[in-house]
Amino acid sequence: MLSIKKQHGLSGIGWLFVLSLIGFFVLMGLKMAPVYMEHYTIKTALESLEREPFIGQKPVSAIRKMFMRRLDINYVTNVKKDHIKIKRSGGRTTIDVNYEVREHLFANLDVVMTFNESVMLNAN
Repeated sequence: MLSIKKQHGLSGIGWLFVLSLIGFFVLMGLKMAPVYMEHYTIKTALESLEREPFIGQKPVSAIRKMFMRRLDINYVTNVKKDHIKIKRSGGRTTIDVNYEVREHLFANLDVVMTFNESVMLNAN
């Protein structure tokens, strides 16, 4: 029968493993948090376009220009013009923003995040 008094806790290798795991997840958080904050900015820009008066009556080029200006003001770098698709059908205009971000962690390990947001604009 083993006595509880003989147990002393984690060994040095155990502590090294725990600390390396914590370090890995902190590194992932530091690399991924700015990308998700940028995605939130893109969502906010789309929602502000949705609230814009008479936005559905404007030409597609003007809508794209307004959206890109909002992204430039907020220093969004991961979304380019070819990631934005604007479609008109009936009296509604749909804006789809579909993009992918690849962040390098270390060595040959990358994190890939894909985002797809869309908003439907009324003609008013």
